[in-house]
Amino acid sequence: MDRNWELLAPGLECRVTVPALYIAGDRDLVLAFRGMDQVIANLSMFVPQSRRKLLFPGCGHWTQQERAQEVNQAVVEFVQRL
Repeated sequence: MDRNWELLAPGLECRVTVPALYIAGDRDLVLAFRGMDQVIANLSMFVPQSRRKLLFPGCGHWTQQERAQEVNQAVVEFVQRL
C-alpha cells in the first residue's frame, strides 16, 4: 500500500482540464468509500470544468448498463451544450 501511494504521489496535483460530466448511481458502493463524500463535494477542485453531477436513485455501480437510456440522454445533452 505504501508503494502505491509513493508511485501515485506525483499525480496528486493533476487536474482534469476538459469539460466533464459526473454520472453515478446512488447505490454504487464506491460512493460509500471513506472520504468519497468529500471528493464529490469538492469535485470542482479537481475537475474545474465539471459541468454537472448526476446521481441516479436506485442505481448501482454499472450505471451505463442499469440506466442506459438516462445515461445516453445525459451524455447527448452534455455534448450538445459544449
